[in-house]
Parts: sequence; structure tokens; C-alpha cells
Amino acid sequence: MSTPETLPGLLIRRADEDGSRVALREKEFGIWQELSWSEYRDRVRDFSLGLLALGLQPGDRIAIIGDNRPEWVIAELAAQAAGAIPVGVYQDSVAEELRFLLEASGARVVVAEDQEQVDKVLDIIEHIPAIEHIVYHDAKGLNAYGDSRLRFFPEVEELGRALHLDEPTRFESGVAGLDPETTALLCTTSGTTSRPKLAMLSHRNLLAMTTQIQAVDPVHLKDDYVSFLPLAWIGEQMISVPWALTVGFAVSFP
Repeated sequence: MSTPETLPGLLIRRADEDGSRVALREKEFGIWQELSWSEYRDRVRDFSLGLLALGLQPGDRIAIIGDNRPEWVIAELAAQAAGAIPVGVYQDSVAEELRFLLEASGARVVVAEDQEQVDKVLDIIEHIPAIEHIVYHDAKGLNAYGDSRLRFFPEVEELGRALHLDEPTRFESGVAGLDPETTALLCTTSGTTSRPKLAMLSHRNLLAMTTQIQAVDPVHLKDDYVSFLPLAWIGEQMISVPWALTVGFAVSFP
């Protein structure tokens, strides 16, 4: 199936062309755990369809907060594949900053890394009725939490796998229908002089910038990149997502 020049479309193409190559690495207990391009695509597909199963609609916003981990970029691309718009939040944001960004973006879903980030969301959620789901991917300390909006990342992926069995073409047909001119990402400005603003960046914006970066500082398929700056920042975004998708180099999360 032909895919347009969108970020999820590039992921599908990369998985088709270099499926067995390493796409992502994460260090766990000192050992690198690898995810191939095919596995990356499958996890994005499963999480994206899982979000749709939860009622996500095109144009909805998904906030992502936490350290740089594979689940961040998986959630981001999954949101885009569903026609939704991700917005990154710096992991050290305090409650007031988080509340402002969640209200300003109108997020319906928050992907929060762990107990620390989940607690921040729960502390302010009574002021943000639009939030319907809080998805976490590090379960330590959260087993006793009883809020009905909490969902474990793998459980959402399981919902997606079930939907994929029922509708095996839904993910790729949805990605094929994405418009490169639509907003792919809401990225916060620095907020040094006032409240941060949410800059709207389309798929075409991001891929055009990638082309220019590659022309000035070319990288190659066999290169490796260590992701260490916050993924809420546009600089890290450009390298770890569109540039990696375009060239095919591996992104490592230490």
C-alpha cells in the first residue's frame, strides 16, 4: 500500500524496507533491549488501534509526559496514526505548568511514564474534566491506585491487537489517508517571557526541516543516536522521530 509523506507513513515504509534492523534501544539493568523497525511499527499499530478502541477521535489531543523512553515515541506516532495530535510535556513540569498545558491543549488522553507523573495528573485532574484516560507504562507503585481513568500501556496495546484481528487493514488504511498538511505535533515554546505557546507543526513542516538538516549534517543508516535531551523540545523531536524515520538510524535511550 502506498503511504503519504507523513511520520506514521514513513514508519510503515521503514518497517517494510528494513524490518529486521534495530530501530530503538533501551537500557534495562545495564543491558540494551532492542526493538526492530517491524516491532516498532507493530507496537505503534497496536497502541494506535487501542486508542481508537478507547474512543479517540481524529483531531483529539494526547499529552505525553515522562523521560525519554520507547513508549514516548510509540505513543506519539500512534496518536498521529489515529489522526490525533500529540503534545509533549517536560518531565520536570510542576502541577501548575502541567495544568496549563493540559487545559490549553484540550487533551483527552495523558500518557504518563510512572507514578511520579501519574500523581501530578491526579492532583489536578478535578480541574480538567476533558481528560478521560491516563495511560502509564511503568507500573511500580501504581497497583493499588483505583482511579477508573488509569490504564496500563500494555493493556491498551492488547485492545489494539484485538481490533487488528477484527480489522486487519484499519491501521494502514488510516495512515494512508492522513494529510501531510495536518498538524502532527503541538510543541511548546520556551515560555521565558510569558506562558509557553503551543506551536502547530505539520507532517510536511517536520519532514521539510529533516531534509534541510540532512543536507547540512548528513547521517547514515548505520549510525546510532543517543536520545538524551527532552523529547518535549523540538530539537530532540527532530532527531529522534522524523530524522530517524527518514534515514533509518537507531535511536538509543540510555
